[in-house]
Amino acid sequence: MTWLTILLHYRKALVWCKHHWKILAIALWTLIVFVIARKNVGAYKKVLDTTIDSYNKEVEVLQNSHDAELQKRNEVIRKHSESIDRLEKEYSGSKDELDVEKRSRYLELLSLYGSDPDGINEILEREFGFKHVE
Repeated sequence: MTWLTILLHYRKALVWCKHHWKILAIALWTLIVFVIARKNVGAYKKVLDTTIDSYNKEVEVLQNSHDAELQKRNEVIRKHSESIDRLEKEYSGSKDELDVEKRSRYLELLSLYGSDPDGINEILEREFGFKHVE
């Protein structure tokens, strides 16, 4: 009797397998992929670790480069500000001297050519860049 029971269950299982063969195929495929992929996990982990290390090094290099550029920019801005301040101080003194020189030259030219209005216009135009417009 046990032999007939085993044969009956075998036939029922065979009919179930023929009817649901897709489930068995997916289960077998999953098992095969798991076995094959399990062998390469060490290599994948090593590649992942190498990639992460490379990424961290690149980030560090970029950060250092960015910091260096900021320092250079700040130094250039500081030098520029100092130069502008120095030039403003020099210009303020030079401007006063130049104004005095221009006034004295203008008065000198007026005293020399005061009687000739056309001549004074031409000289002022050449000397100071003024244009006489009528």
